[in-house]
Amino acid sequence: MAAIWAAGIGVGGVVITAAMGFYQARKAAAAQVESALAGAREQIQGQHQAALWQVRRDAYAAFLGQIESVRMSVAHMFGLCAVAIDILGGAPGQQPDLATARSELTESFKTLWMRESALRLAVDAQEAEQAEHLMRLARRAVEHVGEVAEAIWARQDVAGAQTRLEISMEELRAGVEEWASNARRKLETGGQGPAIAIG
Repeated sequence: MAAIWAAGIGVGGVVITAAMGFYQARKAAAAQVESALAGAREQIQGQHQAALWQVRRDAYAAFLGQIESVRMSVAHMFGLCAVAIDILGGAPGQQPDLATARSELTESFKTLWMRESALRLAVDAQEAEQAEHLMRLARRAVEHVGEVAEAIWARQDVAGAQTRLEISMEELRAGVEEWASNARRKLETGGQGPAIAIG
């Protein structure tokens, strides 16, 4: 009988030891799975942040490239206006095609408007407001170069319109430069840098 008890105790000990071993193995496996999941979550989070950074970078680049295109188109049309003024003053040459230049500038500004709309999806509210401020500066420059062209077509004095255009072109240049600097800082800090007020 003692042998049966001893055997029973031995079997019970083996069962308990096996159960404890199974529990410990299961606990260790769960910890490994949790560790692997945490690593996967961290990797996914990193990939998500990298994707957001890329979207922001692409939106910045598209907007900045297009606003620079508008600036160049304004400057080009202003140059054509200067040639037209010289020719009206008696200088030899053929009148430049201001109507085509104005049409191209209008199309460039429409494209800028679309780029600004896309930018709003990738930036915070403060950056969106700064982009809207730049849009106002660009619109003003486009309107002022149009006023110069209209004064030329009407053979009116262009001095006032030209002065307004030169001021608006300088304001746009400074605004774009500051906005680009702010965008660069945001990208360098992963989109977490302080936004700088423009204007």
